Amino acid sequence: MKFSLGHIATLCKYTGISFIAGAVTHGAFSEQRSMITAAIGVAIYLIAGVLEKISNPQTSNTWTNLLAIGVIASVGLGFFTGGLQHFPDSPDRSLWVVPVGFLMSLIAVYWMEGRPHAKIKGVLIYGGISVIIVTIASIYAANYFKAHLSAGGHAHGAAEMSSEKDNSKGHDHSTHKH
Repeated sequence: MKFSLGHIATLCKYTGISFIAGAVTHGAFSEQRSMITAAIGVAIYLIAGVLEKISNPQTSNTWTNLLAIGVIASVGLGFFTGGLQHFPDSPDRSLWVVPVGFLMSLIAVYWMEGRPHAKIKGVLIYGGISVIIVTIASIYAANYFKAHLSAGGHAHGAAEMSSEKDNSKGHDHSTHKH
C-alpha cells in the first residue's frame, strides 16, 4: 500500500505542477480558464502532499507547513517550468516568471525539506548565486528569442487565436510545437 500511495502522490504532484505550468504559459494573468486550471493544479499538488504525509507520517513536515508552503512550491515550480517551456513564444512573460518561480521553489523547498539539514549560510550563498544565474540566463533567453524568433512560435493572446484559426472553443494546440 505504501508504494501505491507514493506513486499516486508522485503523479498528483507532477500533474499539479503541469497544470500550473500550462496555466501560466497559456495566460494565467489574463484568462479565467487558465486561473481555474492553475487553482486545480494547486489543489492536486496539495493532495499529493497529503498523500505523502499519510504514506510517511514520520516526515518532518507539519500539516500547516505542508499546505501553506505547498502552495508556494507548486506555483513556483509551475512558474519555473512553464516559463522555460515558453521562452520562444512568450519571452516577456518568461523573463520574469522563470526567476520568480525559481526563487519561490527555492524558498519552499528550503522550508519543507532543507531547514533541518542545511545551514542557512550555505542556502543563502547557493540561493544568491543561483538566482543571479537564472535571472541572467532569463534575460539572455528573452533577448535571444525576441531577436531571432519574433515571427515564429505562438502567442497566447486573443489576437493570435483569431488569426491562427477561427476557433470558438479556445486555443488550438494542433498548430504549434511544444
